Amino acid sequence: MAYLIDGYNLLHAMGVLRGRVGPHGLEKARQRLLGLLEGALGAEASKATIVFDAAGAPPGAKDEQEYQGIHVRFAVHEEQADDLIEALIQQDSVPKQLTVVSDDRRLQQAARRRHCPVLGCLDFLEELDRTRRRHKQKSTEKPEKQAPSPQDMDRWLRAFADLDNEPEMKELFGPFDFGEEDVEG
Repeated sequence: MAYLIDGYNLLHAMGVLRGRVGPHGLEKARQRLLGLLEGALGAEASKATIVFDAAGAPPGAKDEQEYQGIHVRFAVHEEQADDLIEALIQQDSVPKQLTVVSDDRRLQQAARRRHCPVLGCLDFLEELDRTRRRHKQKSTEKPEKQAPSPQDMDRWLRAFADLDNEPEMKELFGPFDFGEEDVEG
């Protein structure tokens, strides 16, 4: 499933863009969101496109960029991000596999006209949180150790049977004698 995300709409839903932000506030907010997406989506990050208005774009920003596999678009040639998002919905060759993430009614209606699944921002954030927790759980789970098969045991016992008779092995694995000279007092 691919995602088409209304960037600033999602940042507002997260509560990151309340009131006025400082000179680098929008950049920091975008970076925070992109980091969240990359961390939660992992290998699936390349299936996400996030669109921002060009008004808050960094100086000299290209209309298309990539961040850790995530496609980042700035509505440089459109009046607002919603126009670009609608155009991307229209251009998609398999709209049923494109989930549009926005609380904006206009975008939700455009998505539904093309039979795209729609997720509100809070629902999407909950989905990201579940995905992130699943990834974290998988990474902390230790694989279960399996006992060797009877065939493996027989093969190993045959392969290493002679070691019992080698003097070096007996010295290595035999009882160790702590002599007076080995013990420090």
